[in-house]
Amino acid sequence: MKLLTAFAVAALSLTFGASAFAQTSTSGLTRAEVVAQLQQAQAEGLLPTTDGDYPPTAAEVARNREIYAIQHGTHEAGAVRTAGTAGTAPAL
Repeated sequence: MKLLTAFAVAALSLTFGASAFAQTSTSGLTRAEVVAQLQQAQAEGLLPTTDGDYPPTAAEVARNREIYAIQHGTHEAGAVRTAGTAGTAPAL
């Protein structure tokens, strides 16, 4: 009888315990969307080069834009600017 009770408790524990670890909602972003956002931030110069550079200064953003332009063959920092960043650093 104790074996049957132990088996029933174990079966119920597994059934209800598994639902506790089930993922009920998604994060909202796909991997491709996250990669695109990271590439855009890199092109805009917003990704700091080291941990001590956060938040990046306007000079750091400009330098990162120039480095990105050189690495990706545009050779001009203005080519990577987006509509809302015409020569100004983003407001943080």
